[in-house]
Amino acid sequence: MKTQTQPTYRFGTMIFRPRARQYLANDLIITIVCLAGLVVAGIDGVFMGNVLLWASLVIAVSLVYRFLYLRSMRFIITAEQFIYEHGVFHRTRDFMELYRIVDFREESSFLQQIFGLKTIQIYSGDRSTPRLDMVGMDMNDNLIPFIRERVGANRKRNGIYEITNR
Repeated sequence: MKTQTQPTYRFGTMIFRPRARQYLANDLIITIVCLAGLVVAGIDGVFMGNVLLWASLVIAVSLVYRFLYLRSMRFIITAEQFIYEHGVFHRTRDFMELYRIVDFREESSFLQQIFGLKTIQIYSGDRSTPRLDMVGMDMNDNLIPFIRERVGANRKRNGIYEITNR
């Protein structure tokens, strides 16, 4: 008698990081204003120059932190899980089982389009992370088919089938 075996899927781990250009797409205007404030504060005799200097320095520190936070992000896709790591001083790892992913969406703001970037939104039935945004992905990277393939394999392996009411 022949027994039917479950197909085995072997997927390697994929790691993605937001591109550094995403920083410019997020904070280009604030960076320009901060630099302008530092330049103007450096001119002798400017009204309230010290206040402008300190405000610009506080904004600059905030912008450095935002850049470090963006560069610390990692999106790890294993054979069974989607892991989102983030944080500079306090690292956090959010885990999402791939079989729980239900939908995808790609969007790109005007500045992201200028820099050739997009955000991939992943929707899931996960309680702690119902939506996960993969920011700063290259516009040319077509990641959704790779993720969808892994989601389908995990659903099949776990015997999970979607029933829709049309």
